[in-house]
Amino acid sequence: MTIFRLLLALPFIILAAHAHAATLRLPETGYSATRIVQVSGMAFSGKVHAQNGKERWETVNQGVRSVSILLPEEGRFLLYMPDMNMAMEMNAESAAQQYGFEPLRDEVEAVEEGSDMIEGENTTRYRVTVPDGDVSEMRVWLTADGIPLKMTGSSPEGDFTMLLKDLKRGDQDAALFRLPAGVTPMKMPMGMPGMPGIPPH
Repeated sequence: MTIFRLLLALPFIILAAHAHAATLRLPETGYSATRIVQVSGMAFSGKVHAQNGKERWETVNQGVRSVSILLPEEGRFLLYMPDMNMAMEMNAESAAQQYGFEPLRDEVEAVEEGSDMIEGENTTRYRVTVPDGDVSEMRVWLTADGIPLKMTGSSPEGDFTMLLKDLKRGDQDAALFRLPAGVTPMKMPMGMPGMPGIPPH
């Protein structure tokens, strides 16, 4: 799994972990934050917006801005490149598989381990076992209202961490989860080849 693929896999990891059990659920409130991901000594950060399972994550990779939008209820994953004003669309499950992560379902096991104070928030720490995937056992720290504030785990590229900073709760503008007017995404069921700033798989 390339670093870029791991970054795209994160929304699926988070969503899958929440979907498994009553204790691991979708957040009860919309929120925005700065998401910081560290993989093998490299750091990536960008603004994330989430509401009712939908997620928008704005990042810069190799100097190219990209916006990933996950729409689980519609079964869609969108990748928008603002600098080129173009977008691509994949079926959400195909996208998860393409970027090296199998969606988790009933085989996921989550065990509550304790509580920790993270970024000024009281959180509950869970150990989540990921069978037969590119991401081995990981830990997720959830706030009382279900926001995934921190994650740690391992992949073939090494250990990774995800942390949310500057968390702000509140309803998010619905327009954040749509493409700009006039942008029609190209459907890419088998991946997103040849895009500037996206390393090959």
